[in-house]
Amino acid sequence: MHLVQVLVSLNLGGSEFVAVELSEFALAAGHRVTVIAEDGPLGDRLRLSGARHLAWPLGRKRPATLREVSRLRRWLEAEGPDLVHAHSRLPAWVCRWALRGLPAKRRPAFVTSMHGHYSVSRYSAVMAGGDRVIAVSGAVRAYILRNYPGTDLARVVTVPGGVSRDTFRHGYRPPPDWFHRVHREFPRLRDRRWLCLPGRLSRYKGHVDFIELLAKLRLVHPDVHGVIVGQAASGTRFRDALEGLAARHGLVEALTFTGPRLDMRDWLSASAIVYSLCADPPEAFGRTVPEALHLGVPVIGWNHGGVQETLAALFPQGAVAPGDRQALLRRSLAFLERPPVVPPSAAYGLRESMRRTLAVYEDLIGERRQ
Repeated sequence: MHLVQVLVSLNLGGSEFVAVELSEFALAAGHRVTVIAEDGPLGDRLRLSGARHLAWPLGRKRPATLREVSRLRRWLEAEGPDLVHAHSRLPAWVCRWALRGLPAKRRPAFVTSMHGHYSVSRYSAVMAGGDRVIAVSGAVRAYILRNYPGTDLARVVTVPGGVSRDTFRHGYRPPPDWFHRVHREFPRLRDRRWLCLPGRLSRYKGHVDFIELLAKLRLVHPDVHGVIVGQAASGTRFRDALEGLAARHGLVEALTFTGPRLDMRDWLSASAIVYSLCADPPEAFGRTVPEALHLGVPVIGWNHGGVQETLAALFPQGAVAPGDRQALLRRSLAFLERPPVVPPSAAYGLRESMRRTLAVYEDLIGERRQ
């Protein structure tokens, strides 16, 4: 099969990691892979896998992006791939318009992945319009069927993300030279217990709840230090607001923003507790939750969305009723005073997730060839 993965960019994010992992897995299985996305931090990893990379700007919200429709259509007609898989909304529209201009017999199969609880609109509806629609959690599948009732049930397939148990090995600890580099870059982290909130800086990711929780925890455990790992979604305004909130709580010396990192495994494994505090909308899947738990690091998260499903399978003790800040404080204090054991688990494995996605591809392509 010749498979095409289409997304906005190769930045650090859930959908981007999934597209790269799918590319690696499909290539290892003997398939051809082309990825169409603007370059980013995951670009080197993708190209090293052997995938072809076309750095086309299909996700820029500007009139010039419409010109990419004809370019993509010409490329699809010349290359004749078997399947196109879109991972985000504007690229999905570009793919849809390009595919419509091809003869039906030469038109690749079209798969979309719903990676989030997108705002309900005609613009978002394209993600529920593939020949197959992959929902990244049961919560997202229910969201699709509730908000896009015309969607054919048979086209919606739930395939949660997965974690490489070789990379995220239970009990893994970063090597001493990693700690040396981190302590040199962030001296305030030395001899502290880290509480980690991973994810891009965005208003719905729970950073305000995290900072207010940290202020309360330090009254009892002054050795804890908050670590926010991720890049600002756009500009620096929200980070400035968070730093102002931290200053008002007296946390200037107790909170570190690392910015975007490629060494997320090390940050998770070095933490005492990892948090997932997305409020509204809830986290659709939240890959850092199973990553941390596979490492053996306890996670505390709001018990809704995809995180609810992951915690139920891997670590039910970490689930807290959404928005219950007193329960969040009590659970955090309990974990700091007596760290819980996170057992190894075979659930949410990367290989299983990739196999299930390739099975979706193979079934769909087989149907179209009949």
